[in-house]
Amino acid sequence: MTPLRKRANALETQFARQAELEFRTKVLCGKMIGRWAGYKMGVDDVEAYAHNIAMQQVVEPHRLLDLLRQDFSAAGMDVSEAELNSQMHTFLDSASVEIATRG
Repeated sequence: MTPLRKRANALETQFARQAELEFRTKVLCGKMIGRWAGYKMGVDDVEAYAHNIAMQQVVEPHRLLDLLRQDFSAAGMDVSEAELNSQMHTFLDSASVEIATRG
């Protein structure tokens, strides 16, 4: 194998690993924010709700905050945009650290 091909393989492997870590981080972040929201709203099955939120994070990440806003509104709760964004950033940071330490 030529040095150029070795380098290309290494870069492909690195890219795939990074993509996997990003995916796992987003899923974990979705579960974390789902648990937070589920507990805050008093959902009966918090883990199932968190799982649904995590799947929404994967399928339509751009709609996640809208979904959370709708769920809070349906539960009769007023949660500010700032609080949602703050929690999202906090959980994303926590998920990143947890995934990085787990490997």
